[in-house]
Amino acid sequence: MFALIRGLFFAAIGLIVLIPLGIVLATVGLPIVAVLGLLALPVLLVLFLVGLPLLIIVATVVGLIGAVFGILMAFLSVGVVALKIAFIVLVPLLILGWIVRRIVSPPDRLGMR
Repeated sequence: MFALIRGLFFAAIGLIVLIPLGIVLATVGLPIVAVLGLLALPVLLVLFLVGLPLLIIVATVVGLIGAVFGILMAFLSVGVVALKIAFIVLVPLLILGWIVRRIVSPPDRLGMR
């Protein structure tokens, strides 16, 4: 327990020592970052003017492909549901109709001629 309290004490002292160092780094580093930002402004402008139309075109194409794929999958899922319903409803009706036809029809009409 004493080691934990000792560690917390020295950690707090270390943080107190780092506060002036952080202030010095901020006052020196912020103007350097501002100068680098001004130097990078032409490059950012060119990338913005060239890259933005490409980004818009790529985003439009990807959006259209996604929309087409989504619509196709929606129709495919509706088709699969329709096939399932058709098999569930029509196959038993077909079997029932065949059984009823075999029972009701006269024996001479069953042969294939």
